[in-house]
Amino acid sequence: MKYLALIMFSICILFGCNTKQKVNSSQKIQWLSMDEVQEKMTSHPKKVLIDIYTDWCGPCKRMSKYTFTNPEVIKIINKEFYAVKFNAESKEEVNFKMKKYKNLGRTHDFAIQIGSTASGLSYPTILYFNESFEKMQAVPGFFEPQQFTLLLKYFGEDHYKSMSYDSYHKLQN
Repeated sequence: MKYLALIMFSICILFGCNTKQKVNSSQKIQWLSMDEVQEKMTSHPKKVLIDIYTDWCGPCKRMSKYTFTNPEVIKIINKEFYAVKFNAESKEEVNFKMKKYKNLGRTHDFAIQIGSTASGLSYPTILYFNESFEKMQAVPGFFEPQQFTLLLKYFGEDHYKSMSYDSYHKLQN
């Protein structure tokens, strides 16, 4: 009888500790494909954020799990940007601004062409485009939610037009 009570108690604890919550669409980033973004840009221009990642990248996984699930980050991205997640090792052909990109090796040409900085391509890299679909900046590296929120506001609220990121960052501290 003690064992039955212990088993029943354990089951109750297991089901009671289920912390998964139902998340509605406003509590998630509205990730789109490149085709969807390009279609939306024709009728309703908006800034674009592209997350270039790989499946094996630890910092990419951490950013997806912690940064991209932060309520403030979600709110800013959904308000200010069209968001795209792009796997740099994808085998799918990408049509971007009337040009076709393919993966002819390990890394997709699209990721190399639009995500590379002076020091090459690293993961994760976040690309920011303006409403005219012109690339503003490629920002490599992992960011905690608070750091990332500053970057999102810097580009999303057009601060990049009037000051450097360093100046903006200093004003925020």
